[in-house]
Amino acid sequence: MPASYQLDPALRLVRSRAWGVLTDAESQAHYVGLAGDPAFDPTFHQLCDLRDVIEIDMSAGAIRRLAKASTFAPGVRRAFVAADDTHFGLSRMLQAFCEFEGTEIGVFRTVSEAAQWLGLETDVFG
Repeated sequence: MPASYQLDPALRLVRSRAWGVLTDAESQAHYVGLAGDPAFDPTFHQLCDLRDVIEIDMSAGAIRRLAKASTFAPGVRRAFVAADDTHFGLSRMLQAFCEFEGTEIGVFRTVSEAAQWLGLETDVFG
């Protein structure tokens, strides 16, 4: 599966990372696994790194379903980093759908911008 996560209770942060071809099934599996992790707290913020994704193979409907099935509590900040224009646009689509569901997502080009928006140090993937 081309996605992984690390929980950082001290920072109250989920560091998610995806690579390769990211599909709807893999995205769903990522969040199901996260929700099932006993150390996960739905009030943690998320930093999702998509810089190593070469393709996002998800329809608009799949992105909408992903937004509706949010693992995170309403009002929690989630930052997505997407350097590629297409991935940035698809992340913005997720952002729009999530706003309807009460989840706050920011989409950024760099990790430092995302970390700053989350109120973190810039070296969160270090």
